[in-house]
Amino acid sequence: MSKNIPLSPKHGLNPSVLHCECCGKDYGVGLMGRLPNDEEAPKDVVHGLCPDCQGVIDQGGVMIIEVRDGEAEKQTKNPYRTGRICGCSAQFKERNKIESPIIYMEQTLFSQIFQGVEFK
Repeated sequence: MSKNIPLSPKHGLNPSVLHCECCGKDYGVGLMGRLPNDEEAPKDVVHGLCPDCQGVIDQGGVMIIEVRDGEAEKQTKNPYRTGRICGCSAQFKERNKIESPIIYMEQTLFSQIFQGVEFK
């Protein structure tokens, strides 16, 4: 299915690099075209999930994002992330009674659960 993108007279297709909401990896390019007031599109946009993170979720798993201690309790939309993430299986998710496909986990608990696991 193709969609027409109205070109910006100043910026053409007006591209942005798409970053995964979960892991932050670059995974594509968004073509914004003409924006209101013919503004330039932001160079970087956090939008959607990359194929790797989406694959874990599609298989019934959970993506666990490590955050600083005390951040998960605040129930903020954007807690401070440490940079470690882990994709876990559907069995892990069921065994631990996790309902959401993406969760934040504080450093102390994350370190206890994934002790000995080497992260890239």
